[in-house]
Amino acid sequence: MKTMKALIILALMLPLAGWAQDKIAVIDPMQALIETDEVKSRNARLESSLENESRRLRTLREEIGKIEERLQRDGMTMSRQERDNLTDQREAKGLEFQTLQQSLQRRVNNDRQELLESMEPKLLQAIEAVAKDKGLDMVISAQAMVYVKPELDITREVTQRLNRMK
Repeated sequence: MKTMKALIILALMLPLAGWAQDKIAVIDPMQALIETDEVKSRNARLESSLENESRRLRTLREEIGKIEERLQRDGMTMSRQERDNLTDQREAKGLEFQTLQQSLQRRVNNDRQELLESMEPKLLQAIEAVAKDKGLDMVISAQAMVYVKPELDITREVTQRLNRMK
């Protein structure tokens, strides 16, 4: 029985023994992309293009806060008409806030999706180039790992390669 268990354990470990001889590295693909000059530049342009809408969101949030504060502070002494007007204003501004926020989120999501689609082939090409340069047999996504030695991480090298690819 002990011999059988030992054989089973040995059989299960044989594939791992083969891996020990392979040269393996790890990459965080999203981090590699985020750190590229192209992505940083594109994010800056996106933020700049959204500045007016973002400012409007902040203004709306402040206006809604002031209305709510006024309703809490003076609501008991206001006429019903005045309270209803303020409540209507708060709801209208809230709806505008929500609509604008969703619109901005859609724009950001669309931009991110376009960016990923355009950068994915470059990322794969950079990973392959770094793997070849280092003589690697396998590159694994960092998200699949629980622990990895820092010296096995090629994320920075892939980012540098992406920056040189233009």
